[in-house]
Amino acid sequence: MSARFSLLLRKLRRFPRARRGSAAIEFGLVAVPFFLLIFGLAEISMIGFAQTTLDGAVNNTARTIRTGQAQMSGTSAGQIKEQICNRMLRILAVDCDTNLYIDVRNFNSFIDANNAANNPINNGEFNDTGFGYQPGAPSSIVVVRAYYRWHVMTPMFEPFFQNISSGERIIVSTMMFRNEPYQ
Repeated sequence: MSARFSLLLRKLRRFPRARRGSAAIEFGLVAVPFFLLIFGLAEISMIGFAQTTLDGAVNNTARTIRTGQAQMSGTSAGQIKEQICNRMLRILAVDCDTNLYIDVRNFNSFIDANNAANNPINNGEFNDTGFGYQPGAPSSIVVVRAYYRWHVMTPMFEPFFQNISSGERIIVSTMMFRNEPYQ
């Protein structure tokens, strides 16, 4: 038994000097935080990219309402939604039919528009029942809101990035303006 014990002691003394496999062990220790960081950055980047794409699409489409083109041509809510979607699809592959919601309303004053701002997310659920399409008349104050359901791609980050209970994040873009005095 003492021979086994002495063999074990020799192996334990050699252990701190051994270098074989140390790179694999060091990589194993660093790999998990490294890949969490990479996947987290990728997820945040995609959400930011989707937000920027939605903002640009809403900005360009809301211009047709602001200048009166949408009102004078009889553009419907579905056509406005389609315009936003087409502008988003130029840059990002999205599913607008089930994930894009628009709300266009006109108000008598900017204060009324500010006071009427409602959050469609209640108790972790997205509620679009109060949405409408009222592009307004010349010189009226209009608020255009677009909501997109973004599915969080990395399951381990869902608890951090979701803002509704289905593992999705509602991305919002809002434009408030006074219509031009078109005729």
